[in-house]
Amino acid sequence: MKSPIRLFVAAAVLLATATVAAQVYKWVDKDGKVQYSDMPPPPAATKADAKKLNTGASAPVPDGADPKAGANAPKTAQEKAREADKKNKDEAEKARKDEEAQKAAKMNEERCKAARRYKGDLETGRPIARNNDQGERSFMSDEERSAELAKANAAIADACNK
Repeated sequence: MKSPIRLFVAAAVLLATATVAAQVYKWVDKDGKVQYSDMPPPPAATKADAKKLNTGASAPVPDGADPKAGANAPKTAQEKAREADKKNKDEAEKARKDEEAQKAAKMNEERCKAARRYKGDLETGRPIARNNDQGERSFMSDEERSAELAKANAAIADACNK
């Protein structure tokens, strides 16, 4: 029973020692005194310089060096987490788009099959009955059949050629 508690305490100690970084500004005020602050300097300040201050256990950044410059600069835990989050979001977005593309392809395939079946029914020459607006059964005339055949051909061209 003591193992889970010890594991929890060890994890809490490790998380508590995470690197903390802060932006520090250094400038010379109007009296010639060097000032340090976590707030940006006033517009009247001269020789303003912003530095990243590492207060954790990571290696210090030399003066004038950009901590993110160069391929050999170590990445902080926050940067690694941001990169991992971005990668996960990108992968999820790609998977969602792939799934939508598959659904659209399947729907087009179904539309293509239905349009071809309907065209086949129209080309048989057998009478095709429909119900009109009053609910009465009526048969399709030759003009209606050729108009429906043109619609079926357009549907086939749209759904089957994608």
